[in-house]
Amino acid sequence: MWQFKNMNRCFSVLSIKKLLVLLFILIQINTIAQKKHEIGIFVGSSYYMGELNSTKLFYMPSPAIGFLYRYDLNARYAFKLTGTFAKLQANDSKSDDLYQQQRNHSFSTLVSDISPMIEFNFLPFHAASRHEYYAAYVTAGLGVMFMQSPSNFPLHPVIPFGLGFKYGVSKRMVIAAEWTYRKTFTDYIDQVPPDEYPNNGGAPAKQLSYNNTKDWYSFAGITFTYKFALGRNSCPAYGQQ
Repeated sequence: MWQFKNMNRCFSVLSIKKLLVLLFILIQINTIAQKKHEIGIFVGSSYYMGELNSTKLFYMPSPAIGFLYRYDLNARYAFKLTGTFAKLQANDSKSDDLYQQQRNHSFSTLVSDISPMIEFNFLPFHAASRHEYYAAYVTAGLGVMFMQSPSNFPLHPVIPFGLGFKYGVSKRMVIAAEWTYRKTFTDYIDQVPPDEYPNNGGAPAKQLSYNNTKDWYSFAGITFTYKFALGRNSCPAYGQQ
């Protein structure tokens, strides 16, 4: 009987040890799986380019806010998913062009888009590194824009692209300045009626809008991201990759 109890106790101890080892392995696997993931927020401004503003950068800027998920494929490449919410606006009365002042059109609309993109770092980037903690980058992808519009389909494809500069504040925190454009395939963000030639009181008719030139919009701001784990192990002597 005593021998049986002793064997049972040994078996229990071995089982607990196995469970602890298994738990340790699972924790390590979870850490490895998460070390390349980042989540964060975007805070900045937005502006529109189209019939009401063909050349001016940061024309009538409005606040923009969004979220960001990034997966680091390696030191040079990353996949990211962004979701951004903003207001776009313009007013002919603010233009120096005489025709735009006479047209006197204005608009204000809310837009949001979701854009999966690829990010390329010009330098190897590791937030935990002593020497590779900053990098300039370019980014591009495909996305979908949702636009409030009473007389048009609300979903539109967009092509996002831009550039930025990221800096590893700590092993877990990364801050970046980013400026991106969205090329759209719609001419109705500014809500100018397409291809109309009004004739008011005998005045010469003139085209209000141009369907062959589509509207654009842009985001510029700061992103703050948090890494799920520390990433690669650093050198214990020098703390570098």
